[in-house]
Amino acid sequence: MAAMRLEALALGGKVLRTGMGHVRARAAAEALASGIEPGAAVVLAGISGGLDPALEPGEIVVATSVRGPEGNELPLSGPDADAVATALRASGRRVHLGPIVSSKTLVHGERRAELARSGALAVDMESAWVAGALVQHRLVIVRLVADTAGNFVVGLMKGLVALRHVRPAVERWPGTTG
Repeated sequence: MAAMRLEALALGGKVLRTGMGHVRARAAAEALASGIEPGAAVVLAGISGGLDPALEPGEIVVATSVRGPEGNELPLSGPDADAVATALRASGRRVHLGPIVSSKTLVHGERRAELARSGALAVDMESAWVAGALVQHRLVIVRLVADTAGNFVVGLMKGLVALRHVRPAVERWPGTTG
């Protein structure tokens, strides 16, 4: 799954586009959940804003949990996240494991700093709603850092280029985690 057309194109192959934002993401994830078996492996991949100042554009965050805007936090499968992170590292990518947070709007300024202080590594606009709809499935969330406090356009390009390397790693994941 990916929100935007550019993300889907960067991933290549068969990708379910959710559309951007919480309403579209929830609807797409609910439709997907009703059409696949419980326990099926699902990956949500795309661009995010980096919250941790140590992150650089193009680096990868694999979520260990996802927090919604109301503070509700959903844990994600540790073994699945670890398996995907390991496969991505084996392909030469710089990968961070940790929590991400979702917002209904783009996040700037003090709100972004506040989210960073909460310990979240990245922020997006879809993951919490996708995770809520796919609680009966093995969901791994892979987010590429597009921007930190720097240049968004350069970061977006680095994120999209890095996203091209995600598919081979996640395609190996369902078979490696039992």
